[in-house]
Amino acid sequence: MSKYIIEPEYYKDFRCIGGDCSFTCCKEWKIAVDPDTKKKWKSIETPAGMKEQGRLPESVSESDMLDAFIVKADDSEVIGLLPNMKCPFLEEDRLCILVKNHGEEVLSKTCHTFPRESHVYSDRIEKALVSCCPEVVDKWKDIDSLSFTGFDYKDVSVIKNQKDVYRQVRDLMMYYLADDRVSNRINLLKAFFVLLDIYSKNDVRDPGEYLSGETLEELEETIETLFEEPEESVKERNELFLDITENYVKEGRYAEFLGPMIDEAERLKDCSDYAVFREKNKEYEKLMRNYLVSETFSTLLFPDADIPDLVMQFEWMMMEYALMEHAVYLKWRSCPDKTVPYETVRDMMVLISRLTGYGMDDIEEYLINSFEDATWDFGYAVFLLG
Repeated sequence: MSKYIIEPEYYKDFRCIGGDCSFTCCKEWKIAVDPDTKKKWKSIETPAGMKEQGRLPESVSESDMLDAFIVKADDSEVIGLLPNMKCPFLEEDRLCILVKNHGEEVLSKTCHTFPRESHVYSDRIEKALVSCCPEVVDKWKDIDSLSFTGFDYKDVSVIKNQKDVYRQVRDLMMYYLADDRVSNRINLLKAFFVLLDIYSKNDVRDPGEYLSGETLEELEETIETLFEEPEESVKERNELFLDITENYVKEGRYAEFLGPMIDEAERLKDCSDYAVFREKNKEYEKLMRNYLVSETFSTLLFPDADIPDLVMQFEWMMMEYALMEHAVYLKWRSCPDKTVPYETVRDMMVLISRLTGYGMDDIEEYLINSFEDATWDFGYAVFLLG
């Protein structure tokens, strides 16, 4: 049986802009090398001139093959970065010398496909573009509301008639998060409340009870009355920011961004100016809504996922969202004219996405180590989002 494809409507329009990229993926990132590429690299010579250009790692000689550039990191094989945290194949014009010499087919799967991501199911293939790429964020900025080929996540009847219960839950989350009547904060809490309810019942029933307009309105009104002490929430997000960035600081990764932000985070005591920042930051509500819908589509569900997995992935997304907002806040605090330029918001979205790009096992381990339980209490989500 042939599989149908679901993808964002802008998916086929995406093009890597190479040297014009504001946040290259060839710097400070662990670039995985798959086994097929490693085998191919065993017979490809090191590009000429790399030593003279200062881009030859100490462990590699000019007579070595490309596989000599591969190192072990966190149980994976990756391209060894130079001391300046750049990929050795990245030239001064910010283009890849391997592509120049051999074409894109020489690249590892990571380099070749990024920022594209695919999940293959028995009946379909879901394709997405992830938030680690600034060009993707630029696309979200210019779209009022995300649309997908292959299904309409805003159509209640589509959700109700979905036979795959886990996909049904994922699509329900997308439906909630796309609602532009209320804030992203309320949508996130509304969706998480429902997700916890499904999880606690250990049963995925007809989602009709979660789609009733009256029920949703009551839930939204209740959330509006819940704890909201933004200054205490800011301090919690600040601690999370310092924790999630700790290892990157030790490794010297993203130092250009993180150095000043860590200094600002460590100085943060009085955050009474947060209300002013939040008001200014409202202009990016649509952008962040598009991020949440896209992130839910691309990360919440994956083959063999179950409801506990969906809960953990949703918690991780809420944490990413809170950290993105906090990173922009830290940048805003240090900005003399107290503005929030779009480019700053975009860079912080990309940065946090890269810092938190964990696999499922690592996410579960982090949640357990940091919160004692991989499943949050609803009250903590309310506290985190402020």
